[in-house]
Amino acid sequence: MFCTKCGKKISQNNEFCQHCGERVFNVEGKYSRKLCPFCKFEIPPESEQCSHCKRTIVEKVQRHEDVNESNDIPKANADIKQKKTRLRMSRPIHKINLKKFLLNKYVVVILGAAIFIWILLGIDSSSNSGGIKAPLPTPNTQPSGDVVEIDTSVPAFSLDNGTILKKNISYLDGYGELQIKNGTSLDAVAKLVRDGTSVLTVYIKVNNTYTVADISDGVYWLAFAQGADWDSDSQNFRRNVQYSVFEETFDFITSDLEYTIFEVTLNPVVGGTAETTDVDPQQFNAY
Repeated sequence: MFCTKCGKKISQNNEFCQHCGERVFNVEGKYSRKLCPFCKFEIPPESEQCSHCKRTIVEKVQRHEDVNESNDIPKANADIKQKKTRLRMSRPIHKINLKKFLLNKYVVVILGAAIFIWILLGIDSSSNSGGIKAPLPTPNTQPSGDVVEIDTSVPAFSLDNGTILKKNISYLDGYGELQIKNGTSLDAVAKLVRDGTSVLTVYIKVNNTYTVADISDGVYWLAFAQGADWDSDSQNFRRNVQYSVFEETFDFITSDLEYTIFEVTLNPVVGGTAETTDVDPQQFNAY
């Protein structure tokens, strides 16, 4: 007799293989002995009832004919393989969250509309001063008590950028701002005019910028002279002098939440609509 697990020869009366410990069958294909699971009394292997305690014994006995049915196992494996193949070929179905999709769509539309409105409201003020076309007012030769004259009697070919030549502090007590960019090949002197007098006269060098701050609410004009070789005595350029004024006024308005900021360029820019016109030198110098 041979062990069904390790294949080694064992005694015919052995219940267990002395080599691997596997429980073995006798020559009749049954276990060599049997114990009652209740009273542990030895009973014949084929007994269905214990002769000692008289209890019914239910036990599944493994037989040779039940082991390794070659036709069934491959078939089961084949079915499993087919099922696995079907799973690999299946495609997932993605459901669209309509609520989330519509919400995102509307958010995009709202943001786009807000950005478009912001662009329209924030058009570069260099192309639109926000005021109306009006002639430069007649100079007011009456000096104001609040006017501060800056002494620049020292001759200079070109002053420093942002040099203040005249300042009227009574009109500079607000929140408005005006940024002036000089992108020309000449130095410039800009005059912010209101009520027939210069609120601020400032020297702006070539390719430089100056910002007038603290402008009080009101309607202003911006005139400027361009040239070279500044004469501190006469407060004028000696060569290549040009005098101009923006045709549209600059309207500064302050509310609880907003105040006005303008940006202008003294040189032509692509897409710019702000127009300038020539101004009489004597009128310009009178401010």
